Amino acid sequence: MRLGSPTFFRQCRAKYGPVFKVAFGRTWMVVVAEPDLLRQVGTKLLNHSFFRGLMRGELQELDEWGLVSAKDDFWRLVRSAWQPAFSSASLAGYLPRMTACAEHLAGRMEDRARDAAADGAEDQPWRVDIWRELGAMTLQVVGSTAYGVDFQAMEGAPPPLQGPVREEEEPQERTSGAAAAAAGSGGGSGSYGRVLVEACRDAFKYSSVVYGSKYSRVSMLLPELRPLVRGAAHALPDRPFAKLLQARRNLRNTCVDLIASWRSGGGGGGGGGGRPHHINGATANGAAPPPVVEAEAVGQSGSGAGADTAFEGAKPPAVEAGSFLGLMLSARDKATGQGLNDRQVAAQVQTFILAGYETTANALAFTVYCLGVNPEVEARLLAEVDEVVGPDRLPTAADLPRLVYTEAVFNEAMRLYPPAHATNRHVEGGPIQVGGYTVPPGIPVFMSIFSSHHNPDVWPRVNDFIPERFLPESPLHPQVAARVPGAHAPFGYGSRMCIGWKFAVQEAKIALATLYRRLRFELEPGQVPLRTAVGITLSPRDGVWVRPVLRV
Repeated sequence: MRLGSPTFFRQCRAKYGPVFKVAFGRTWMVVVAEPDLLRQVGTKLLNHSFFRGLMRGELQELDEWGLVSAKDDFWRLVRSAWQPAFSSASLAGYLPRMTACAEHLAGRMEDRARDAAADGAEDQPWRVDIWRELGAMTLQVVGSTAYGVDFQAMEGAPPPLQGPVREEEEPQERTSGAAAAAAGSGGGSGSYGRVLVEACRDAFKYSSVVYGSKYSRVSMLLPELRPLVRGAAHALPDRPFAKLLQARRNLRNTCVDLIASWRSGGGGGGGGGGRPHHINGATANGAAPPPVVEAEAVGQSGSGAGADTAFEGAKPPAVEAGSFLGLMLSARDKATGQGLNDRQVAAQVQTFILAGYETTANALAFTVYCLGVNPEVEARLLAEVDEVVGPDRLPTAADLPRLVYTEAVFNEAMRLYPPAHATNRHVEGGPIQVGGYTVPPGIPVFMSIFSSHHNPDVWPRVNDFIPERFLPESPLHPQVAARVPGAHAPFGYGSRMCIGWKFAVQEAKIALATLYRRLRFELEPGQVPLRTAVGITLSPRDGVWVRPVLRV
């Protein structure tokens, strides 16, 4: 617990080899920590192990039916429904909205830098948690691209300038100025987004072993008592479980609102009371846009080159921005013609919101941290952004293939700090062979991506931040590249690999180019090495505190 599972698994891998067993209470699992074996397990096994938590009723169903946890034929149905949303042509259609969200964040940070300078704060450790700001941006991207809705996640003034945190303070428990404003307001144009940001944050934080409920730890250690523990948690919730329940209910309500708004043609989202606002162009004449439009109307993507494997031999369809719900509501099982019910659709809505918010925000925050610690890498990234984009315009689709070093920086940050630090599979049907060991049915296999990314036998100078690992044309590449193909897997392996990985990479390149074209971010002292928190994802434990500095 104290070391966190990624560090613990890395130590076990060094001591016991690439395959070993670990007990979580009375539950045993096999851990795999080598690229070839990870790829083998990810390819052979389809279903994830679903660890039942303390949720019940509708909230539990939202977990079970989402794309991440869905199984067998139902997983195939929902994955096929998701697939068009991430074709190359669809990604090109999202680019203007991603850019607008990144520009909004850059403007906030530029205002912060000017305000600090005007207050004579250049010599003071005034700072902003860029992790929280990036989380608001990624949530805004999800709302605008997937649902055609303005979540208002970045609305309102930036949180007040903050000085250094005293030793007795716990920064991870403090709410941002924006969150405090939402809590203290009775509504207003930005309150919806701030509540949603807090719900996403709390859903991840209080699902973790470290910050979560004591009931969760007892349930994990003694699974046979889970029904009793679940009842006690709901009857007498401690603070972490109460926070988690509230977050999950807020997320559920958001999902229900979005579905109702879509079905009503967008009328339900434009009113007051803190509801989401539809973005101009997401709906027309009160009618929902068609879920799929002709690819020619969108154009070619500047990111995610290569064939869209789900559409081999045919032009991949382009999904209009804001029409993800249309895809879910029109999905049909080929054999039965059965569609998704409302709760199953809501589960996909929740999955997109949570996955789109957390992992990309974490990866970008880790990238900003790594650039702050490595000024020579930052200088090269700034040079590329200046050459490709410049300070006076925003990145375009044509720019994305030229941001080669920027993408390498992002990849190297995800190697050192993979937000999806692990995934799992469930052995079903019969035993399988993994690394010379027989794993019987019913045993979960835990896939430690973090351990693979930090294996010194695979990665030369394993602890150094070297983007040239991902630049084959670099003279340094032969010395630092991975010695095993496929060793870099921040989005997972096999058919259960993250379906939105091209979406995430495109969003990250746009965000980095937009932010760094006019800004630098100086790390506040006391953050090296960065403390991380281990939960569903790997995240900065106390945030990433920086001082935005204007370049021009």
